[in-house]
Amino acid sequence: MPQFKDFNTENKLRIPLSAFASQVIENDCLNFSQKKTTLINSIILNHYQNAECSISLRLREYREELIKLLGHKAKQNESMLKSIIDSRAKILTEKYARRFPADVNWQITLNKRAKALLTEDTYAREDLYYGNKPGHYVRALLEDYAQLPYHRREEIVFKQLIDIINIGIKDHLVLNLTNTRGSHLSIKPYKIETDPMSMYHYLVGYNIEAIESQNDPDSTYYYPPVISIRVSRLVDVEIQYFQSGAISMQEERQIKKELEEKTVQFVSGKSSIISVWLSDRGIRNYESQLHLRPSVIGIDPSDDHIYMFECTEAQILYYFLRFGKDVKILSPSSLADRFRQSYTEALENYN
Repeated sequence: MPQFKDFNTENKLRIPLSAFASQVIENDCLNFSQKKTTLINSIILNHYQNAECSISLRLREYREELIKLLGHKAKQNESMLKSIIDSRAKILTEKYARRFPADVNWQITLNKRAKALLTEDTYAREDLYYGNKPGHYVRALLEDYAQLPYHRREEIVFKQLIDIINIGIKDHLVLNLTNTRGSHLSIKPYKIETDPMSMYHYLVGYNIEAIESQNDPDSTYYYPPVISIRVSRLVDVEIQYFQSGAISMQEERQIKKELEEKTVQFVSGKSSIISVWLSDRGIRNYESQLHLRPSVIGIDPSDDHIYMFECTEAQILYYFLRFGKDVKILSPSSLADRFRQSYTEALENYN
């Protein structure tokens, strides 16, 4: 038996949304480089199983929990069980399936998989609670999605890629990656981690090119052995089913060490000793701005405004560039040149 039946022949839905949800989704379209219709179809397919607004699924779980608690008494108390579940259904329906005021109205076109889910999946009977109005259920899904933190939304949008990556991790198989720039990379996958602020998902692994260069005595190019790549910057992940991606104990120790020292965002870079001068205000900013802050390894005994760091140049550039006149890179000179160039190019916009 199909679920929702109220569809036009073009598979279009008109979705009323709050201003908050529409803004979140539009921002995610930019952040994830997705068209609005593509993103919404992904939310429908990847979020419905776990969404609080999937009332039939949540009631099914609720019933199973009650039966487990009641044990052998469940059959003897079927009427009480039904009464409790009906009460729960009323609460969820009032929360998610009632009419809400709309700030915007979007029209979207469902792809074949999303249309099939809404019309043919007999496991989730959301039509029973949303008045056979598929637009009402999709609105609830989108509003529920918009309330989630960023890293959870990223999980939903990139679920297919994450599922493939997790297969490679579980089965210890090499993964071939293609990023948004069209570059290719092969790694032995270690795990998917989020950054310290739980914003983005990163695939961490051991670089196959680094292994090959270590075994090549003529190789002079440096390949970082431990690498991380933002999952949202991947466009394709291919499992090499006949190529082992097992990580040795030595490689695992190195991965853990570098993750601890560099954090997951900057683990791909090569660490070096970096000397930075900070003004009084720069020191106060450093002490108060915790996000992506590099750890200081020492302060110059002759000048307490000179801080020493052991980290990647990328982390210093990312963190300190916004300090402007309150920071000066003393060494290495190559990093000082990158700061100088960035400030010079910014100044040219005002000339």
